[in-house]
Amino acid sequence: MHFSAPTALAILQSTCASAAMMKVLVGQNNGLTFTPSTLQAQPGDQVQFVFLSQNHTVTSGDPSAGCQPDNIINSDFVPVAAPATAAAAAAGGGGKKAKKAKKAAAGNAAAAAAAAAAPPANPPTFTVNVQDTNPIMLYCAQAQHCQQGMVMAINPSTDGATSLAAYQKSTANAGTNTPATNGVTGGTLANSQAVANTQNAAAAAGGGKKAKKAKKAKNAAANAAAAALGKATRKLRV
Repeated sequence: MHFSAPTALAILQSTCASAAMMKVLVGQNNGLTFTPSTLQAQPGDQVQFVFLSQNHTVTSGDPSAGCQPDNIINSDFVPVAAPATAAAAAAGGGGKKAKKAKKAAAGNAAAAAAAAAAPPANPPTFTVNVQDTNPIMLYCAQAQHCQQGMVMAINPSTDGATSLAAYQKSTANAGTNTPATNGVTGGTLANSQAVANTQNAAAAAGGGKKAKKAKKAKNAAANAAAAALGKATRKLRV
């Protein structure tokens, strides 16, 4: 079947307009959770995982084997720096008064806790493009997070191995929590410290090469100057 150009454009615009961006909060309130724990997504939709605390992964799992990767989707480990500076400042402010006033101490402790719980200003994200409506089971591969309930599902079935309830049971009883070994795949990672570290390392490596070239050029210039001086000295002696 062939469509005229206007018809094809209308279909494309309709598809783009209907595509949704769905957000999942990873580690909200410093917990071992994906919020929400289930999503219904259509082909063309995007799911953006927003990392708010600790060091988690978004890893797609084998429905028949709890906490085991299927190597289709993996954010790799995404560390989120705790706002320690803000927490320390809140805790330290009025510290001397806290010794004299219990109420002030309690207030400072509450402020410190609030600062520590505050989400990062520019959190890391991992965005996945949904290809079809098949169930996708996801878990965190950090430590025992998977066994402790940090799992979710996109387009889960109502029953069977690909239901969220069945996957939760399977992961809770898993003997090991296995990370994927294929690095970031099936999505796009942004604002991650891991990405920043890679970029910084590359920049440092480039800077190191430039420094070596500069040092080599400097040494060459010094050698040339020494040679010229030696030549001039020999002429004077003659």
